[in-house]
Amino acid sequence: MRIAVIVHVFYPEFWPELARCIRNIDGDRDLFVTFVDETAVEGARRDFPDAHFVRCENRGYDVWPFLKVVQELDLTAYDCIVKLHTKRDVVDDFKYEFNHAVFNGSAWREFLLGFVKTPKAWRKTLKALARPSIGLVADRHVILRRRDVPIARTRETFDRAAELLGLSVEEMRHAGQYVAGTMFAVKPAALRPLLKRTFTADDFELPQGHLTETFAHVLERAMGLSVSAAGLRLAAFNGSLFWRRLVYLFR
Repeated sequence: MRIAVIVHVFYPEFWPELARCIRNIDGDRDLFVTFVDETAVEGARRDFPDAHFVRCENRGYDVWPFLKVVQELDLTAYDCIVKLHTKRDVVDDFKYEFNHAVFNGSAWREFLLGFVKTPKAWRKTLKALARPSIGLVADRHVILRRRDVPIARTRETFDRAAELLGLSVEEMRHAGQYVAGTMFAVKPAALRPLLKRTFTADDFELPQGHLTETFAHVLERAMGLSVSAAGLRLAAFNGSLFWRRLVYLFR
């Protein structure tokens, strides 16, 4: 299996955690590291000197850098694409609750990385992707549907994503899913509906903060809907939750 790993490094303090996850992805692997500030990838250059380094505009959070790379790839050359980024901790002023889990502190990032956190987890992810019906694998806690999101503006963002892909908003209102935080393993075929359009940096606003829904957030939803539009399904990675529950008990 040939794998493209695309990782956006904005917060260098979280790079060592990502490096450990990348090392769990063995086999025929091409690593692409996107960045805004050269100093952010000093550690990445030391750890993976053979990686492809791509400077990106500071737009679209981790979404535009991912699309900038994936649009240039020959998707027929890869069996799987892994998307990772340096997601910082949730600040104390915000508290998110999804799928009966609290996403404060580092918990959101821990959930997002669950599918590749250990060699065993990665093997489980590959086993799921080997199923013909599965197009994307992510931790079950971060796979959301439109109806799971209580804030009206985020539901409207979801609907804009459906319209972008030419999907019926009514049809996708309850069936469509996406990964909140955009870390996952995906088959290239699952991204083709989204990549029918070419994106540029000018499509994206500058970073807007926590509470603003931007075009990057539309595409976050569109990545999940693209899987459905390709006739594939999202698989929920379900690792052991015991240690995570301990984290919440003592947080």
